[in-house]
Amino acid sequence: MFYSLYPRLVSYSFGLVKDIFIAEEVVENVMLQLWENRLRFEKVNDVKSYLYTIVKNGSVAALKKQQKSIQLDETFSDEPSEFDFNILQEEVYSVLIEALNSLPEKCKEVFELSCLEGMKYKDIAEQLDISVNTVKSQRARAIELLKVKLKNHSELLFILLFL
Repeated sequence: MFYSLYPRLVSYSFGLVKDIFIAEEVVENVMLQLWENRLRFEKVNDVKSYLYTIVKNGSVAALKKQQKSIQLDETFSDEPSEFDFNILQEEVYSVLIEALNSLPEKCKEVFELSCLEGMKYKDIAEQLDISVNTVKSQRARAIELLKVKLKNHSELLFILLFL
């Protein structure tokens, strides 16, 4: 759990405190607290949401401790927000990277060059020393594989429709 959530939690905390060292310290303290009190946390239904909440509170406390002026907004609200964009952004990014990394190497390379970098099929074919038809088929294959991997993530599937 530490290795899968640590980078996302640090990124989330960094979005709040704007200091990587403070963000890492907050998340490390939260993970240590989770480990030390692991028996008590067995009754928590959604550990991931719980950790995000603890990291949020720890980040706010770290900011207050350093006596930095912060402007309170809905991100720092005491009321739990139904839709926290920062959490969603980190989760979506993580799912997308995982799906991209699961593609076969050539598919991934063609997809990145075509869809992420916006290169033309002809330029990709020249760069990779393959035919234009191979570029087209590898791109189509990558999109189909991503559709299968992301079938439970409608927000990402929606983006794939436009590629």
